[in-house]
Amino acid sequence: MQANTSDWPVAALQVTAKARLKRGIKTAGLKFLSRSGLAGLVGRYYGGRGVILMFHEFTRAPEEKLGQGTRIEDFEAVLRRLKASGRDIVDLSEAVRRLSDPDARPFAVLTFDDGYRSNIDLALPVMEKYQAPATIYVPTQVITRSLNAWWLGLRELVLQSDGFEFAPLDTRFECADYTGKLATFQHLLSWVWDDFARAEQLEGVFRDNRIALPDLVERDFIDEEGMIEADGNPLIEIGAHTTTHRALRLLSDDEVRQDIGDNKHFLEERLGRKVPHFAFPYGRPSLTGRREADIVRDLGFRTAVTTDPGCLFSAHGDDLFLLPRQDAEYPDDGLSHAICGVNGFYRAMATRGGAPIANVALEQ
Repeated sequence: MQANTSDWPVAALQVTAKARLKRGIKTAGLKFLSRSGLAGLVGRYYGGRGVILMFHEFTRAPEEKLGQGTRIEDFEAVLRRLKASGRDIVDLSEAVRRLSDPDARPFAVLTFDDGYRSNIDLALPVMEKYQAPATIYVPTQVITRSLNAWWLGLRELVLQSDGFEFAPLDTRFECADYTGKLATFQHLLSWVWDDFARAEQLEGVFRDNRIALPDLVERDFIDEEGMIEADGNPLIEIGAHTTTHRALRLLSDDEVRQDIGDNKHFLEERLGRKVPHFAFPYGRPSLTGRREADIVRDLGFRTAVTTDPGCLFSAHGDDLFLLPRQDAEYPDDGLSHAICGVNGFYRAMATRGGAPIANVALEQ
């Protein structure tokens, strides 16, 4: 029996003055830290030997992404700043080598998750300008166009409508202006992030609002031909990112092994080479741990990256399957955000001045 939606509460969310103030303070603080040299002081203890930076999609118009992705101008500013500071931008294999070389120069590694078309259309020309390599981690279902890209579906839902019914919460959301859309999108993203099993509840919402996820995947992600062509570029290496892009902690041992192993086989068969590098989907510590790392190691990978913030130290060379990685995406000031991350500022904040080495295995 169909629910009587007329009885549902209406939510007209807005970005509150408190939230705007908090974000403004964060942006100003990051800018001050990065420009004053204080971030560099933090980096003396937390900066380690190098850092892995994480990006997803790139854009020229952030408002069209509702705060997701990285301004391509910010990306270029980050590369320019890294180079000017004397830091080499290297691939993952070279980063691993440098961890065991006490005389190696400081380095940064660029990684792009999921395989967005903008990695090639927007980021690659900038990479070529600065001769900066990157690893693009690609799930199988991106290529087969069967990915449950629920985040794209939610974004499309909010962008295309001034109001919609959301059955999983028995609520109607009203979002006629940009700030309303931004607040609604952030609210729904947080709802899924609090329990990733909720992503499976969105199929009916998308169907009722005529949102076809395969069409969004086709629009926003590279295809098989594009992936193979990208992998042939000397600045790009394709890495593995599971078959289905599900949170691995929710799966059984056998399901994890199959989800990762099948992706490795799929990519290697199409690329005609071994795929040694892997990224955990939603790789924060609460969703990725020793079980997942051991499975990745047993499947023959050489490295695996998480989303646990922090820099790389020599000790990480002893456990390459839970490597920390710094989120470098922040639409308000991507450069300051990234530079603070390069210096380990977010690790210092997360630990309240505690141990600089961010590695789940080392901390257990």
